[in-house]
Amino acid sequence: MQSRISTFFNFRFTIAIVVTISFFLNLGFAEQHEKHDTHKAHKTDALNVMLHTEPQKIQAGEPTTLMFHLTDAKGEPFTDLMVHHDRILHVLIVSENLQIVGHIHPEDFESRDLMAELEGAYTVYFTFPVAGRYILALDVMTADAEFAKYLHVDVEGDKKMPDVSQDFGREKVVFGYTDEGGDRYTKAVSIAETKGTSTYHVKMNAPEKITAGEMVHITYHFSRDEKPITDLVPFLDAPMHFAIVSARLDGILHTHGTVPMNGDMGKIKKKDPHAGHKMKKPTTTGHQHQGKTPEKFGPAVMLMTTFPKAGVYQIFGQLKHGDQILFPTFMVKVVD
Repeated sequence: MQSRISTFFNFRFTIAIVVTISFFLNLGFAEQHEKHDTHKAHKTDALNVMLHTEPQKIQAGEPTTLMFHLTDAKGEPFTDLMVHHDRILHVLIVSENLQIVGHIHPEDFESRDLMAELEGAYTVYFTFPVAGRYILALDVMTADAEFAKYLHVDVEGDKKMPDVSQDFGREKVVFGYTDEGGDRYTKAVSIAETKGTSTYHVKMNAPEKITAGEMVHITYHFSRDEKPITDLVPFLDAPMHFAIVSARLDGILHTHGTVPMNGDMGKIKKKDPHAGHKMKKPTTTGHQHQGKTPEKFGPAVMLMTTFPKAGVYQIFGQLKHGDQILFPTFMVKVVD
């Protein structure tokens, strides 16, 4: 087995770059998860990540292979992963100008290599639309703990991304994109583009003042054709996924929304943000991060989170209505 995988690496990635990542997720984000009762703390010192890319120099507009080789503190392949939120490994991709987002997984692609995964190698494919720097964040889980890592890649090309554009609006028109099947959408989404396959209206309610280190409750309200949407459906075993990224590009928090009970926002304020999708051990081998999200819900979804530092943050959302995947995105300012 080892010989087969070694041959695979040597043959397929002879011109690929190997970036050894010995970094740790932003401590503020990690501390937030350590406070959650339903999840065990991130052991960020026990997971190492190497990234191989093909081509070696990533070009804007061209398909790129991203292979992540996961090892533990002893250098052994990191293979004891459990399915959480319907996927074995989540990869979140955000551009440095906070305008482009992607959320992909090995299961999203027909060319998934299960033999390579037995050696801790997980592959995804992505086309970076414009040149510039991107942050890539990995989110995995074992039976013992959660692990989150991030790294940066630089993309070359003539088409450059514009600078960060600050927009603190609280009501927006957002677009839906047709599901590629099985809660998949593998393309990059630009929140600056005014196109999609469907149109929605989203209002975000947040405190006027958001203070670093303090829990904040943010509510999203979804409507279409001036009518509240009450038939949102679970997406990847959660009411809504969030990728929270600061303008410093120093980490990503991948967290999830909850559905208010009977429309009473007060009932959920003391609940854990992950209360709607507690871990459940199935009868088969391995583990599944099961959810208790209603089959249909809306129009409100709540996010509970803590911002570790003052600054500007982009909150990328992702949820589903019918076969449409929405990416509502809002920017907030956090003060000390």
